[in-house]
Amino acid sequence: MSFMFHIGIIVSVLLLAMPISSFAATIAVSAGDSVQAAIDAAAPSDIITLAPGTYTENIDFDGKAVIVLGIGLETILQGTEDGPVVTFSSGEGAESVLDSVVVTGGLAAEGGGIYIADSDPTILRSVIFNNQSSGQGSGIYVARSTAQIQNNFVVYNHSAGGDPHAIEVVNASPEIVNNTIVRNDSNGIFLRGSSPALILNNLIALNGSQSRGRGICDFSGGTAQIMYNLFWSNQISALLTDGMDFLGITRAQPVIGPPRLLGNRDGDPEFESGSLPPILGSSQFEQATVDELIMGLHPQPYSCQKRAINTGSPDPAFNNQDGTRNNIGATGGPEAPIW
Repeated sequence: MSFMFHIGIIVSVLLLAMPISSFAATIAVSAGDSVQAAIDAAAPSDIITLAPGTYTENIDFDGKAVIVLGIGLETILQGTEDGPVVTFSSGEGAESVLDSVVVTGGLAAEGGGIYIADSDPTILRSVIFNNQSSGQGSGIYVARSTAQIQNNFVVYNHSAGGDPHAIEVVNASPEIVNNTIVRNDSNGIFLRGSSPALILNNLIALNGSQSRGRGICDFSGGTAQIMYNLFWSNQISALLTDGMDFLGITRAQPVIGPPRLLGNRDGDPEFESGSLPPILGSSQFEQATVDELIMGLHPQPYSCQKRAINTGSPDPAFNNQDGTRNNIGATGGPEAPIW
């Protein structure tokens, strides 16, 4: 099988591995300052570094080829509930990068957390948490794009009245690689239109509420590649495609086969103990912190050896940082967060 899609990832990795001195400038932003003002003032290839703190604003990359770089759970982009928290809709390419931030508090018709249209940005090592949509894409909306969405936690995104899904892909071919997509209130990933997306090495579990929600709904006409993902306990089924619900992904693979389905698994990832609220809307959910949620979304390293640990793509390009085979989920692969 072909792995031509590696080229885009390798280019992104090389870009991010370059020393800061190779870029035009580093713009340091502190809590209380405007991230948008820094984007507006930046030149191509600038790195905008965010100090720990909460930045209450919605931001738009406005076509800028810049990197917005946080430090992980302590760097929070808090939306104002009047649109997506982060927007890429001005022709951005892979050099427009959002890295290591928490994206929360978004409310929009499309893309409560992150809205991507007619642009090809890179979303890395971030937490897309507790955003809402009334239409499509409560966490991330991707249309007409080859965006790279890699090593992110997409958790607790939910409906504001419509039927949105955590990551919604419309006539787009993003690379959705090594993400943990859990406890969203509908489908983990929804593909519609001509969407030959690559969905690889993701942990897709516990999505859905009441009578809605699957791991993946694939209405891409059979063009998407779904490979080396771990599915567990999504509300209705692991996969809906070709008019059929498959309760387990391992039931679907012999029926559909490669290149559409390859190497996927069913199984309990056995998350570490932590404050994981059982249902959306509970007081426990409202009080939970991002740190507690993410602590509870790391698979236990020993109990899940046969499930998430060292069971992702065998291609060395996706190996973990220590050289072992890719761990499925946001903490696996060469671009895993270090926080």
